[in-house]
Amino acid sequence: MNVRQISISEFKAHCTEEIREVEKGELVLELTRHGKTVAVVQPPSAAPSAPTLADWVGAGRGLVTYAPDYDPAAPAFDPEDWES
Repeated sequence: MNVRQISISEFKAHCTEEIREVEKGELVLELTRHGKTVAVVQPPSAAPSAPTLADWVGAGRGLVTYAPDYDPAAPAFDPEDWES
């Protein structure tokens, strides 16, 4: 892939043609202002795939902490707290 530096004013004048070359994957443009690169125009990398269920499973591991006296097997409430 070729890299070419081009001034912003020249890019504005020939934008459509330059973008077509970038689209084909033949060119990366470095847009310059007063000789300094201010932007890079290049084809996008491969599109990221949509996340799958496997990506989400375990994603929250380690984010929850429990109090030292927490007992997951203990009842959530005392039966006496409920009216009959």
